[in-house]
Amino acid sequence: MWLLIVLSVSLFIIAYLGWRLICPLPLSPRKRLFLWLLLAVIIIGQRMTWFVRINGHNPAILDAVDWIGFVTLGFVSFVILMLLARDGLLILRWFLRLFRRVQPDQRKIFFKTHDPSRRRFLVNAANAAIVAAAVPLTAYSIHEARRMPDIVRLTIPVKNLPDDLDGFTIAQLTDTHVGPTIKGDWIARCVNMVNELEPDMIVHTGDMIDGHALWLHPDVVPFKALRAPHGKFFVTGNHEYYSGVQPWLKEIERIGLKPLVNDYVVIRKGEGTILLAGVTDYNSQRIEPSHVSDPMEARKGAPEHDVSILLAHQPKSVFKASEAGFDIQLSGHTHGGQFFPWTEVIRYMQPYVKGLHDVNGTKLYVSKGTGYWGPPLRLGAPPEITLITLKKA
Repeated sequence: MWLLIVLSVSLFIIAYLGWRLICPLPLSPRKRLFLWLLLAVIIIGQRMTWFVRINGHNPAILDAVDWIGFVTLGFVSFVILMLLARDGLLILRWFLRLFRRVQPDQRKIFFKTHDPSRRRFLVNAANAAIVAAAVPLTAYSIHEARRMPDIVRLTIPVKNLPDDLDGFTIAQLTDTHVGPTIKGDWIARCVNMVNELEPDMIVHTGDMIDGHALWLHPDVVPFKALRAPHGKFFVTGNHEYYSGVQPWLKEIERIGLKPLVNDYVVIRKGEGTILLAGVTDYNSQRIEPSHVSDPMEARKGAPEHDVSILLAHQPKSVFKASEAGFDIQLSGHTHGGQFFPWTEVIRYMQPYVKGLHDVNGTKLYVSKGTGYWGPPLRLGAPPEITLITLKKA
């Protein structure tokens, strides 16, 4: 299903860009065909690197191919957005003309001689302006995605919090998407940023990776250097399932993070007790039937505690988390939309996109994510590492 979706979107991109950008060019049919083929290779061919790497083959040239492909895809997304906006205005103008009452002295404009060469010139000039505008927009978005994440400091008030837990800190990483364009050196810098915060506990709320463990395992090794006196914990995101969840769970344990697969641990600091639970990704059972995301199951048999925290990749889990009685849920997944227009579209796909919310008594925090997925772009949704502090209400 995922492959069909990717292929369908890719074919739409090729058809639309070819129709609106290549067809109007004053070139010979052979040259236009070459441009069509080049567009198809860039849009579809780049994703073929995944099939090369699936068996562990990871030649360095594939990284360059992925960079070119993903940057081009990001650039194309801005071009398509502007083309759609222009074409939408043209369609609106056509409808207004169609339904407008025609006065006798205006009828003559409908009988003007049609000039194809002038129309083609105007279309190509508009296309050139759109492509030119997309270049700096893409460059800035790449800068925003590739820079080091912001440190977002968040205080969550908790009723009846013991003195020993007042000021307890949790560093949250999420959606690091180690993969074709995010490598171990960038992760190592993020790890240093987290360690400098000196948190009591570290959590990663899913989508650590974007690829199979056979070729990505060296790039997740820097996570091993994370330091926190009360432990380092992980829950699966949807991309762990796309990439082979069982090998990744073993790898994540090997680098020192404890996966919480519908399970819990008890964190004690002095006289204070935290119940930390974790669920699998909201849709995990579609790929791994034994991984049914269940907040109630995750805390089953839990002892008495002062505060309960659920790690859940998708914000959608909060409704069942609230029913299960969790005080706090930490999530990611949305990337805050990552870049426009998805920063707006995501609101129709997730009930909560970013920030702190109160959902039927459960405090939900949705991080905008530490890395990015697909095109190395962020626009309107800067990356973050979150430092959460528990305070007495």
